[in-house]
Amino acid sequence: MDANYYYLNNYKNTGYMGISRRAFESVATKAADSVVDVNVKKRGKGVFALANPVVASFRKDGKVDITLEVTISKKAHANFKDICLKIQESVATAVSMMCEAVPFKVNVKVVSVY
Repeated sequence: MDANYYYLNNYKNTGYMGISRRAFESVATKAADSVVDVNVKKRGKGVFALANPVVASFRKDGKVDITLEVTISKKAHANFKDICLKIQESVATAVSMMCEAVPFKVNVKVVSVY
């Protein structure tokens, strides 16, 4: 089995169903970008070009951790806590709609203010 996929147990022994790590990252990126005054950090240039601002990692206990690096506008910076909560709710709703059987955790890291 590939480590880049989250495999769901279908209890029918007819095969495996896997959800790609990139699918989780793509859904989380779109959901975070939909929040007003928030942008997902762009990929770096040069040496840091390999750093991904949205990372989905699969834990051995069957949970998925989604970590997002975001930038927030200056006009909304007074409410970091509220904005981060909105991001978490948006991502949680989007991932739950994609696959409700997957337990996950959303971490938000504010990296800059624009």
